[in-house]
Amino acid sequence: MREKHVSITKKQFLGTMLVMTTVELANAVSCVVDGLMTSRFLGPVEMAAYGISAPYFSIVAIISGILMVSCQTMCARSVGSGKVEEANRIFSLTCALGLLFSGLLALAGILFAGPAAYLLGARGTSAELLPYTRNYLIGLFAGTPANVLVVILAPIVQLDGDSVRANLASFIVAAVDAGANLLFTAVLDMGLVGIGLGTTCSYAAAALVLLTHFRKKDRMFRFRLKREDFRMAPEILLSGLPRGASMFCRALGPIFTNAVVLSIAATAGMTAMSIQSNIKFFVGAPACGIGGAVLLLAGIFAGEQDVDGLKKLLAIALRHAVFFVGALAAVVFLSASFVAGLYLPDDALIRGMAADAIRWYAVSLPFTAVNLIVGNYLQAVGNQTGAYLFNVGSELVCVVTCVISLSHLFGLDGVWAAFPAGQVLLLFIFLICAKLRRNTKARGVDRLLFLPDDFYIPQEDSIALSVYNLEDVMGLSVRIGDFCAAHGTDKRRSYLLSLCIEEMAGNTVQYGFSDGRAHSIDIRVMLKDGDILLRQRDDCRRFDLKEKVKSWEMDPAHPEENVGIRMVLGMAKDVSYANTMNMNYLIIRI
Repeated sequence: MREKHVSITKKQFLGTMLVMTTVELANAVSCVVDGLMTSRFLGPVEMAAYGISAPYFSIVAIISGILMVSCQTMCARSVGSGKVEEANRIFSLTCALGLLFSGLLALAGILFAGPAAYLLGARGTSAELLPYTRNYLIGLFAGTPANVLVVILAPIVQLDGDSVRANLASFIVAAVDAGANLLFTAVLDMGLVGIGLGTTCSYAAAALVLLTHFRKKDRMFRFRLKREDFRMAPEILLSGLPRGASMFCRALGPIFTNAVVLSIAATAGMTAMSIQSNIKFFVGAPACGIGGAVLLLAGIFAGEQDVDGLKKLLAIALRHAVFFVGALAAVVFLSASFVAGLYLPDDALIRGMAADAIRWYAVSLPFTAVNLIVGNYLQAVGNQTGAYLFNVGSELVCVVTCVISLSHLFGLDGVWAAFPAGQVLLLFIFLICAKLRRNTKARGVDRLLFLPDDFYIPQEDSIALSVYNLEDVMGLSVRIGDFCAAHGTDKRRSYLLSLCIEEMAGNTVQYGFSDGRAHSIDIRVMLKDGDILLRQRDDCRRFDLKEKVKSWEMDPAHPEENVGIRMVLGMAKDVSYANTMNMNYLIIRI
């Protein structure tokens, strides 16, 4: 029986999804702890104020979302195309912009916390919530710079191959938040302002942990900000605009939904809504983790113009969205009453409302996961218009449309049902738009990729091979030689390229596969703009071939050793190497 191998793409996806999910879960645990402590130590009124303040996170995410997505996708595309220095400049400028904008927002938020609470809904019949909401916002806004910095740094640290530190920072968020909340509320009796300061302390601690990643000299990303780098600021801001629009809509949508809930069921309905919102952060973490993995990896594949890689990535992500998130949704649906009881065990009316809200949200989870995959994919491949429209539709248009129509028909139950209905409506619209596309030559499933026609490299102009053992290496030179001969490559270049690939793959198997673990190598050769591009990607230990060759000394007794590698590197127009997500990427242009 043939041995079953796990592709590098699947390994990268699973590893990245795990880290992204852990980050989301840590943030979710922090939010759940905040909600539980607010409901248990403070009371229903404070819990309602806590829920009204939820758009704060979406407002801050307008800044962090724009910058994080721009940094992540632009850096991933640069690394995928071999432009490591460009990725470094993007990273440094993004961090500087993040600190600047978040600092200004923090100052404005603290100074105008009262008016902000009023705009969020603490007025009219809910005026009693105003002082509580204001106090909570003051505590939250103080930590805005640290919040934004953590959001920017976490995926970059992951891209730089340090998933351990990214996970550690996530655990720090949850642990520090829980400890600080206990201190500020149970011991110092600071109320909601203490809950907000606990969140601030947790992000500050996580930011310090992430920053320690950059102390080592071998890191791909370094803070190197130059004056001329600020010229890239408009490109960075425009690149992340779809995510910014999504975050704006995510802040605006709940404000509208909160108003509808308050008009139907007053403070009791808002408390139930707050419990549902609190649960969202936790049970929605795997869906966000899947979407985050797609955002990062699709950017790398887009930089390589690897359509097959994008298809494989989306297939893996969609399977996890349907089966894994679907199973989680079933568990949440069945345990809704128990979960609601954790918040308000003595209030049967609100507990029943909250249980219904949680059940409807559980139904929406698989569709939300699929839509996150689609939205992040469109962003990663640079389809700005598609990403913008999809994100706005996901966070505002479709959900609000369903809230208006269903609440009119079914009251509060209609509001809860609007969450899955809005996600299904958006997915249906996307599929219809893909079917009706007229400005493309794409056929079949390729119509769903929404890629421009010039993105595709003709199938006959590229060849992709995978190596899992030494036997797979033996036929590489013949297949590469046939590919080059079919495209009129001169015999010398064809021979040297074939020999180089065989030598590189052989060395990788011999030395990189020697740790007893299962490894693989992905090799892709393509013709582009008259040049031959070779890309080798493997999941072995860090190995920079370009630097290693400089240290080689020819053995007089064996002058033929690695001759193909030396000759190809000598004639190459460009050679770039990067180690990202613990994978070696080598790109040679001849």
